[in-house]
Amino acid sequence: MFDDIRQILLENYGIKDIDNSTDFKKDLGLNSFDLMNLVCLIEERYAIELDEEKYRKMTTIGQMCDYLNTLIKE
Repeated sequence: MFDDIRQILLENYGIKDIDNSTDFKKDLGLNSFDLMNLVCLIEERYAIELDEEKYRKMTTIGQMCDYLNTLIKE
């Protein structure tokens, strides 16, 4: 999952250096529109729908990966 998110960030934002503790806003400078776009790209790639209330609370790559891993296993 981490590698997929890293690939999406690289392809769409030119961001390469991330780890699980990377903060979307503080470290990457992504704004609300960028985060929404990232969510749309993830939903499209996996043909899933993310819960808006849950993903809006996430601040790091690791939190997003954990959440996606639970969704995809279900």
